[in-house]
Amino acid sequence: MSNRVATRIGLPPTEDRPAGAFDVVRFHEPSVGARARTKGSLFLLAQLTGGNPGLARATRDALDALEHDYYYDLSAGVLVSLSKALRSANRRLYHQRRRLAIPRRCGVSIVAVVVRGREAHVAKLGPASAVIVRSGKMYEVPPPPAVPEEDPRIRRRRVAATLGEALEVEPYAWQGALAVEDRIALVSRNLAHAVGVEELKRALATMRPGQAVEHIQQVFTIRGGSGSDGLLAIEIIEVTATATTHQLDPVRPAEPFAGLPDQSPVPLADAIGRGLHRAGDAAEGAKGAFGRAILTVLSWILAFVPRRRPEYPKTIPRTAEREQGRRRRAGLVGMAAVAALMAVGVTVAALPSAHPTEAIPRATIAREAITEATALLRSVDERVDGADLVDRDPERATELLADAHAATERAVAAGVAEPQLAGLQQRIDEGLDALYRVTRVDAPDVVADLAATYEDVEAADMVAASDGSMWIIETGRGRLLRVDPDDGSSVIIYRAGQALESGEIPGDPWLIATAATDVVVIDRQRTAWRVDLVERIPRRMVLNGIEELSADTTLIGALQHRPPLEIFNLYLVDADTGEIDRWSPPAIIPVDYPDPSQPFLTDAPDLDPRNARDLRVDVNAWLLHADTVTRVDFGSPRDQADYSLDNPPDGAVRPDLDYRLLDGATVGDRELLYVYDGAHQRLIAFQRADGAFVRQWMAPPDGDAAGALDDVRALSVTSVADGPPVAYLLTERGVLRLVLD
Repeated sequence: MSNRVATRIGLPPTEDRPAGAFDVVRFHEPSVGARARTKGSLFLLAQLTGGNPGLARATRDALDALEHDYYYDLSAGVLVSLSKALRSANRRLYHQRRRLAIPRRCGVSIVAVVVRGREAHVAKLGPASAVIVRSGKMYEVPPPPAVPEEDPRIRRRRVAATLGEALEVEPYAWQGALAVEDRIALVSRNLAHAVGVEELKRALATMRPGQAVEHIQQVFTIRGGSGSDGLLAIEIIEVTATATTHQLDPVRPAEPFAGLPDQSPVPLADAIGRGLHRAGDAAEGAKGAFGRAILTVLSWILAFVPRRRPEYPKTIPRTAEREQGRRRRAGLVGMAAVAALMAVGVTVAALPSAHPTEAIPRATIAREAITEATALLRSVDERVDGADLVDRDPERATELLADAHAATERAVAAGVAEPQLAGLQQRIDEGLDALYRVTRVDAPDVVADLAATYEDVEAADMVAASDGSMWIIETGRGRLLRVDPDDGSSVIIYRAGQALESGEIPGDPWLIATAATDVVVIDRQRTAWRVDLVERIPRRMVLNGIEELSADTTLIGALQHRPPLEIFNLYLVDADTGEIDRWSPPAIIPVDYPDPSQPFLTDAPDLDPRNARDLRVDVNAWLLHADTVTRVDFGSPRDQADYSLDNPPDGAVRPDLDYRLLDGATVGDRELLYVYDGAHQRLIAFQRADGAFVRQWMAPPDGDAAGALDDVRALSVTSVADGPPVAYLLTERGVLRLVLD
């Protein structure tokens, strides 16, 4: 019996797989003997639950990295290397989930099998399975692990159940011996449940791998299976031993003089030749000795030739010293000029320029990229029964538009100017806008042009009062402004350093909030002012403990405490401690806060409040961060795993997020959160209940509305019972009105 075994595999054809199946199968059998003996053959199956094309591409990249890491690692055994490669692939996919906008319901289960010699090594993570059929019996490897009892008092780190779910993984491993005619199958759990254990065992035991895979796929289709259908069948076969078929015999020369020293056939030729060689060597030696003798004699003669001693000057004339200084300075100037010329030359040489030999390949790349982008857009725009590809197959349209976008980027990298690709880019943007629910806004209406009305305007923050007016903090000259959106009129409520009617002098406005019928302003001198919406006269308000507030604090909110009483709570996020302080007033009018603040949060949130960008207080409190929000229910912050904002669906083309402003509104029967993203100058709407993405608004790339959302400093969205809501935007010049259709 031979000790060598080989594998025969069976794979399902790609064209026969259903459209909703995204499972990934990969295998590698080394062609180099040393690698085959040390690392063996690697077989991988990734089962995707709730997958999409983006997750499938990310999974293929993770499997490529897993294969590379496994064969590259020579520091440990098979199972250790396989487990390390699985952990590396898990970290890779975990860090890509948010960038690729992979939903939480999606899962990637993976099983890896290594066949080395007569041994099998298996590592798995998740429900995907590996089975071995031997002697008519089927075994699952590794066997299901026992559920350990955990102490609820001990908090453990979260361990991923599938690939990319969490940062830590604990793959299950197994190793064992193989026998000839063993059948190994990597199978999706969904496929095994649909086909049945007995049918799966019978097909693997009685058929060749290719026939077994085809039969199982047919049974899966007949029994109404859908979704995950990953399958890979392997048969262990014996390689016969190599036999000797011919005995090699030594070959002897037929020449009689073979092996004798080389001699000339001419008599005495060898002796005469040796004598001539010796005579030549003697002549060369005599010539060298004669030359050395001549050099020695000349050296003796030159040694006795008289010489004049050198005379050194004992004094240096003043004119010579000046001339030497002038020459030194001129030399330094010349050296500096040469260095400058060299620097300019190196800079010019380093400037990017197309080499003549690269011009033709770049033109070819650009032409091919433009042709590819045009063909892809033609496929997207093709209408069947009055519907283009965006309406018929959004996922396929997303792939084609992403490929077209990549083709235009290659054309730009090859030297094509971006204005020349404006037509193609506009068609791509229109298709992506339809897929990613993007609305291009019209030019917003100007409510109040503060820069034209006042001097040195530096708008900092804005709040919308209950009567519909806009209250603005202006830090250029320390003014508090009120704007009426109905007629666009504006009025100065107070100026920093100018005495009020009461004789008090306010400082530079710092923080602003509104609730009920009042507007609260805190100035840089740690003085709180309350302004009634009807009187519009600033009055000092008692706020116990305001002098201890950090100077870097920027987040403040207010919430009416006991409607219909016109009193309200104040909330401040301290920039130094990260605590949210809450002031509650007594049930008297006017509002004052004689009691010190109380901590609002009952637990520490998973995201530091000191890094929050904006604060909104309604029934709940909301802390806006760069790419998500922290929801606080009656002082109890919820983890990101329980509540967070979904990533916008266009993460592939707009990966970076920079959320800066937050507001909320009720539109009909829907409660929405509105976020301003400074990274891509857009407004995004999310469902308030679960943080699901609704739609987004962006300015067009050109035209009158271009740049309308470039510099938004404050945001206020009005609630409406019917029709589109209206957003008021505070910009560098004033207040704008934007209808969110």
